[in-house]
Amino acid sequence: MMLRSTPLLAIALLVAGCTASASSDPARNVADFAPTGQVEALRLPFDAYAFSLSEMYAISNAEDLLTQQCMRAKGHDWQVIKRPTDLKDLRNRRRYGVIEIRIAQQFGYHVPEGLLTPAEVEQQYDRRDSGMSETQREAALGEGGCGHEAVKQLRPAEAADPERLQQLGRESLVNSQDEPRVTAAMDSWRNCMRETGFTYQDPFAAMSDSKWWADDSAGPSRDEISVAVADVRCKERTSLIDVWHATEVKIQEELITRYPDYFQQLGASMRHELTAAHAVLARM
Repeated sequence: MMLRSTPLLAIALLVAGCTASASSDPARNVADFAPTGQVEALRLPFDAYAFSLSEMYAISNAEDLLTQQCMRAKGHDWQVIKRPTDLKDLRNRRRYGVIEIRIAQQFGYHVPEGLLTPAEVEQQYDRRDSGMSETQREAALGEGGCGHEAVKQLRPAEAADPERLQQLGRESLVNSQDEPRVTAAMDSWRNCMRETGFTYQDPFAAMSDSKWWADDSAGPSRDEISVAVADVRCKERTSLIDVWHATEVKIQEELITRYPDYFQQLGASMRHELTAAHAVLARM
């Protein structure tokens, strides 16, 4: 309970491979790397059935307030994290690997700090985690602790299983690569990469090359940046992302049609939790 929120876009990162952050000035990163139009257009049908980062932050803000109230009743303090709830929904920014040339040119396949979640929010989590005593931690996060009780107050008694959506999301990403249009575009991408001197089966193989992740403390190497730049250029040249995204949209639409009861229940669960969270925020 009270772990850091991770939107559905993280599923793609897990499928794709390593995603270590590149350490540098987070404020500069965010300012320098505003999302491209292509990134902002990457919407998927499943997005309607998973919380955006702003929605998860609203729920976490409510959980924090409930946890703080409970902790004070037990004689403990609880630091409330200040999370923004007006963020752009960019959950699919890395679903198909790196697609922004300016990021590839500076960070290769590494994720600039602050790109996917606000760096200042992560820093607040770090300070809270490091400042908690074992007694506080147990009161908040132990079995039956205040954090767990806060979650129970917001979630419906019979919530739909979100892990099933995550599994379906992974399947749609993987299965989309077997569709003829994506296969053809992927072949063109592969040929493009060969012309540049690089041999990779697909963008995920390029991104997860073990050479880029041998040292977690090291930033992107010159070779990594060269491959990442070629990767993005070849995606642009072959229209791979447009084809891939359009194909996955169709797959997800079909899955929603195939499992109407599940998606209706999932949508209802989300609305319940968000409504409960906003009610807490309004009265506290």
